[in-house]
Order: sequence, then C-alpha cells, then structure tokens
Amino acid sequence: MVAESQRRARPGRPKVVAEAALLDAAALLADDGGLESVTFRALAEVLGVSAMAVHRASGGIDALRHRLIAVVVDEAINDIAWPEGDWRGTVETFARGLRDLLLRHPLVLEAHSRAALDTPAADDVAHRVVRALREGGLDAEHAAYGYAAVHDFVTGHVAIRLGRGELELLDIPPARRAASVFDSFHDVERRFQVGLGLLLDGLAVAAERRARA
Repeated sequence: MVAESQRRARPGRPKVVAEAALLDAAALLADDGGLESVTFRALAEVLGVSAMAVHRASGGIDALRHRLIAVVVDEAINDIAWPEGDWRGTVETFARGLRDLLLRHPLVLEAHSRAALDTPAADDVAHRVVRALREGGLDAEHAAYGYAAVHDFVTGHVAIRLGRGELELLDIPPARRAASVFDSFHDVERRFQVGLGLLLDGLAVAAERRARA
C-alpha cells in the first residue's frame, strides 16, 4: 500500500516531512477520528506528501501514535502553574488540567482508556498529587487512592461529556428530561465544579480523621 501511494505521488511534492508537521497532522486526525484514523495514507493527504515519505519520517504508525501522545501530554503538563504549599490547590489544579487536556485532545482519553500514560511528565504529576495529599494529612495508601478517585472522576466526567455531547438534556423528550435528577441542574461546568469540591471535602475530612486518631 505504501509503495502504491508513492508511485501515485504527484511530481514536485516534498519528500521530507518535518517531525513537528507530522505530529500536528497526526493530532488533527486523531482528535477528529480517533487514533486508528492516523494512517500513512491519511497523513500523506493532510501533509501533501507520499505515504512512503510519511513512513520514513514516522518510524511506523504505532511508534508515531505513542510519540504523539507523549508530546501532547508533556506539552500540557509543562504549561501548568502549580500552587505552592496548598494540597487542595494542587489537587484541583491537577483535576482541571487533566480535564482541559482530555477535552482539547480526545486522543489522549482514547489512549488512556487502553493503558496508563507512559511519559515521565505524567508520572511526575501523579507523584506530585500524591505528595500533596500526604502533606495534607493522608497516609500513603489513602493518598494514592485519593489521587485515583480524583483521576477517575475527571476521566469519567470527560468521557460522558464527549460521548453524549454538550446538549444532552436539551435533545431528549420533555417527559424524559422531567424524570431526570438533572432536570434543574444541567450546567456541565457546575457539575464538574461541585463534584470536584465534594471529592476535595471528602479528602479533607479523611485527613482530619487521621489526625485525630
């Protein structure tokens, strides 16, 4: 297939693909159609080069997809401004940063649903959050599971939001909407804010209980 695409390549098209351009094209395809949409042929069409040129530059589709996820995640993490000496602020910053990343790049949620994010920066974030929870008063086990609870809340929230769409309640019949517990509470941003606040309050209560024990 790659050889065939090369034979049909239009004369004059560039033969070398820059790494940055390749990753940008892969991100565009993956965010729109999922990681499986990142193929030699699709990338060649976006970049205006032959599929063979993409093959040479990518090192293989699996390697490119892995590299794409790592770059997107690490860039998002590098942009985070972490608070100092505030365990609650650190956890909230993590939660909001993760939500924004997953909403902006659904490809990361897709990849993360299959395996842990295998990047040093992602590991550093997890350890930072757990460390903050330890400083807030939780023991090692509860800090790790506290991190997991926040992480799972965020990924679940985003998965439902992306899957159902922003206008979920507006698109259902009035009778069905009236039966929903969310009939009067359908602000997705408020839903996230209140849910995260309840989680943080619960973590604070757990830390206080441990301090009194």
